Amino acid sequence: DPMSGFFCTTKTVLKRGEGRINPIGFKIGLELMVRCECKSVADVPITFQDRVAGESKLTTKQNFLYLMQLAGLYLDRHPLKSSLLLLLVALLCTLIVSYLFY
Repeated sequence: DPMSGFFCTTKTVLKRGEGRINPIGFKIGLELMVRCECKSVADVPITFQDRVAGESKLTTKQNFLYLMQLAGLYLDRHPLKSSLLLLLVALLCTLIVSYLFY
């Protein structure tokens, strides 16, 4: 579950991502899978129960930041040939974030 924040890996895998990991938010597992080039991922089932205290941190802003992270990870794996296009995408994202959240 990418939102639970529970995962494990080895030092060897972490070493592959050295200098490239950008741990933002609570999606660090996804970040490590992509930037450390994990060869295999195993899903270990966990049982969720109804929340007894507090409230979810999954807000509209978090969903938007998640999409931004996915875009960044995609660009990391599949670099764009045109730096101008990357600049335009970054500018557009900055404008959207500024409009929606500030």
